[in-house]
Amino acid sequence: MELSEQFRQLSQCLAGVFQNREQALADPVWFVHFKLWIYPTPLFAEDSATFFLEQASATYAQLPYRQRILRLQATTDALSVEYYALKERLAWQGAAQSPERLKTLTPEHLQPLSGSCLPVTVYAEGDITRFEARQRPNELCQFEVNGEMKWVKLAFDAIVPAPSSPASAAFWMYDRGIDPATGKATWGATNGPFKLAKIQDFSAALSG
Repeated sequence: MELSEQFRQLSQCLAGVFQNREQALADPVWFVHFKLWIYPTPLFAEDSATFFLEQASATYAQLPYRQRILRLQATTDALSVEYYALKERLAWQGAAQSPERLKTLTPEHLQPLSGSCLPVTVYAEGDITRFEARQRPNELCQFEVNGEMKWVKLAFDAIVPAPSSPASAAFWMYDRGIDPATGKATWGATNGPFKLAKIQDFSAALSG
């Protein structure tokens, strides 16, 4: 598959709303039921597909949290994704559900994150294509909140079914918060990935 087609497939897969209802029902002790919004933005449109991400409980009335930006790029011979923080995260709370607000996003709103660039490996598995985004060995995303250092291990799989398949696209999220003192995971996918299925498509909002 050509790199341009891989870029197109992954961009279209990412753009949407995802939830892990089946996983949460099957194993509620370890997996909360939540929704993840991944909405296209006009940022870096000259060479990237860039998305605004946030998530919220699908069970309880709750404001969205974990607002961040994901930038997908195709370099000469590979795909990569890079995460950014928002300097004023709460100012963008709920923007995935009010996407007109995202048109005002600029690079000045973003905070680069150390260790947040993930190479993407593409695998063909039967009637699906799997895009695996992983940090390089021994790499962690690092940032400071109120003077306290935070570490996050970032990873995801984006799963694209064949056009003839009745299956939905999926997003498996492996993000884990790491305690800098112990190196142990303290939150997130501590018992395997959150397996989210796509329930709404936003690919029509992609640039180009």
